[in-house]
Amino acid sequence: MHEHRFFVPREWIQGSHVRLEAPLAHQVARVLRLRPGRQIVLLDGSGWAYRVELGRVSATLVEGKVLARFAPKTEPSVRFVLCQALLKGKHFDWVLQKGTELGVKVFLPLFTRHGVVRGDEDFAKTKLPRWQRIVQEAAEQAGRAVLPEVRLPVEFPLACQVLPEGALALMPCLQEGTVPLREALAVEGKRPREVWIFVGPEGGFAKEEVALARQRGVHLVSLGPRVLRSETAALAVMAALLYALGEME
Repeated sequence: MHEHRFFVPREWIQGSHVRLEAPLAHQVARVLRLRPGRQIVLLDGSGWAYRVELGRVSATLVEGKVLARFAPKTEPSVRFVLCQALLKGKHFDWVLQKGTELGVKVFLPLFTRHGVVRGDEDFAKTKLPRWQRIVQEAAEQAGRAVLPEVRLPVEFPLACQVLPEGALALMPCLQEGTVPLREALAVEGKRPREVWIFVGPEGGFAKEEVALARQRGVHLVSLGPRVLRSETAALAVMAALLYALGEME
């Protein structure tokens, strides 16, 4: 039987008592038609999961009791930050969904020189709530224990400025001077604790952006002889890194 998993505010779990409010209560009672006695898994976003048996069930309020608390071992041991250039249409939504499934911890959208999406709208109102819903649904489906963070878009130079010291930073691109992804991992000589991935728009990063990234210690990497779309490149890097770091074993 499929196990239903939901991220909920921590205050909805009080000791052994659980209280689910709308709109989740409506989803449980009317959409999924779960009845008293059924079990679900709730996640508080901090890494803890709670197996809950449903008691009272209605469209406005669901109550239950905690049967067990546990920590799912589904999070990568490496903290992945994906700095993805904004894309048109639903391409960026797709990156959020699949990146969440693969284990991205933080999404940092970028305004770039060649990007077609600019900062002339209120992203906090028009885009961020939808992005957060996409990530939450993907995290629940994938069995994530921690809800990934989606930040507001920033200009590319600012993302370079906030790159923390000690993090391994990678930029797949078609510029000269790239090294195979495998070599970039070997350069550090030790397993990274945090990896930042910079992925440009369909037109690629501008030469000035690549130069700035190099100054900040970002490794330029090649993904092979084929030209990949922006959203494909992001996920190809993630999948390759997970394999190389033993996170798929």
